[in-house]
Amino acid sequence: MTLEHDAYRYAIRNAFSHNGKADSGALIGKLKALYPDTPIKDLVPIAKVTVEKVNNMGMDEIHGEFEKFEKEGFELKIPEKKVGLQDLEWAAREPVVTRWAPNPSAPAHLGHLRPAILSYLYAKKYNGKFILRFEDTDPKIKKPMEGAEKMFLEDLHWVKCPPDMIVRQSDRLDIYYDYMVQLVEMEKAYVCTCDSEEWKKNTLKKTPCPCRKLLAPEHRSRLQKMFNHEFKQGEAILRIKTDLDAPDPAERDWWAAKIVDTPQHYKIKDKHVWPGYNFAAGIDDHLMGVTLIIRGQQHASNVKKQKWLYTHFGWTYPHSFHHGKLSLEGAELSKSKMLEGVASGRYNGWDDPRLFTVQSLRRKGFAPEAFIDMMVDLGVKSSDTELSLELLGTYNKPYVQNAPSYSLVSEPIPLAVDFVPAMDANVDGNKYTLNAGTQTFLVSKKEAEKWKVGNTIRLRNAYIVKINEKNEYGLNAQFVSTAKLENATQVNWLVDGRNVQITMPDGQLMYGRATNAIAEQKVGDEVFFPQFGYCRIDEQMEKETALWFTHP
Repeated sequence: MTLEHDAYRYAIRNAFSHNGKADSGALIGKLKALYPDTPIKDLVPIAKVTVEKVNNMGMDEIHGEFEKFEKEGFELKIPEKKVGLQDLEWAAREPVVTRWAPNPSAPAHLGHLRPAILSYLYAKKYNGKFILRFEDTDPKIKKPMEGAEKMFLEDLHWVKCPPDMIVRQSDRLDIYYDYMVQLVEMEKAYVCTCDSEEWKKNTLKKTPCPCRKLLAPEHRSRLQKMFNHEFKQGEAILRIKTDLDAPDPAERDWWAAKIVDTPQHYKIKDKHVWPGYNFAAGIDDHLMGVTLIIRGQQHASNVKKQKWLYTHFGWTYPHSFHHGKLSLEGAELSKSKMLEGVASGRYNGWDDPRLFTVQSLRRKGFAPEAFIDMMVDLGVKSSDTELSLELLGTYNKPYVQNAPSYSLVSEPIPLAVDFVPAMDANVDGNKYTLNAGTQTFLVSKKEAEKWKVGNTIRLRNAYIVKINEKNEYGLNAQFVSTAKLENATQVNWLVDGRNVQITMPDGQLMYGRATNAIAEQKVGDEVFFPQFGYCRIDEQMEKETALWFTHP
């Protein structure tokens, strides 16, 4: 069997079970289980093409294909895979202490959840310790944002990963200063006052700068001038001594601390010597007893730098995993672009539907358990992964599958049907009494635009009608039959309904009508609209319900 054929078989089964409409998210989930080594980005187009093909088939054709495949047997053997986190062989000899160390320059987004969740789960698997450490020591470029720490903590609690310890690096500057002094006195670090461009040229030539040769007393004096702010920004920099013959020029005498004349830090304004990432993180990981580091692949090169620090002090470097980058089709996950967008007003705050911050994911209606399952499945592999809204939906559906179902008609227009018999209809668990003679329905304007005069359509769970007339204000039709005509287009309808507005992932509002009973749902409840998707109740107003779209 080929991947394409399996996709077709399972799309047929899904369509047969759901009134002729296959769901691409469900199909992607099945294909990923059957073909775990195939990237999601390769599965998504196959699923979309297959679902479009099947959904254009009539129910009689779907039924025939279903019966044929049913005789063959649908279930294929899904390759066995190890469930859960991979074992840590060394955990029997050492305590497992992990840390999640975000820079609070903007709130957490989908990509942050991977190291956060995995760090927490590894610590708990081995009865260890999980530390939340805010790395806020860049008050010039990645400036800490006031309020971000609170949001990070809320996000951690939402995904059920409460930290055992919370640390802020800006509260530990004096500790870093002490280790800077120790390194200078050990002659393992030096204060460089060379022109930065000249220093780079020397480093590329593997030539030590003049400052490197000076003795410890001179560097101790220079370091004190840095602390006293006698040196100004750009005039002096603290460097760690490494091998100037190192293959990677970035590893050669990497910088440990710089001077910032005007710190853009919401909390600290009177300190002017700020440690770099590798210095502060390296010191803290040792002092906090961290034994396992889980962070992005972009930090893999930092291991070599930090190991120089550990070698100078005679420390043992922690175990580490470096995972690949997560991206989401059509979503903005760049901190700098999100910051610019929020500041300029292009985004309506950090829970804007176009952003995939954890705040936005929460407001959209995703269950936190869905992300726990996803991150465990992704694990710590180093390759990059592109996600899709359909895949997020596949992980989320087990936690919302019992959501109440309501009929939905988007941008409704009236459809008056003549010569109909009186009857009762049950749609999505809601009962309707339809009048004899002429019965008016609400149908989707977007769907109606596809119909032509003379077309035959089936009003779901009611009867078949023939379109006699249509204009921009509505349609007229006449009753044909209550029998099941398999090739007829299935149409959602309402006879009345409550106004709804649904905020879509692109920020646009979709207006429509839904079953009146939706007014009884509480804010925060998840609901399901057949052939549309899952949504979360965001606000209940007097005459309207506002929702946010979750996923198909």
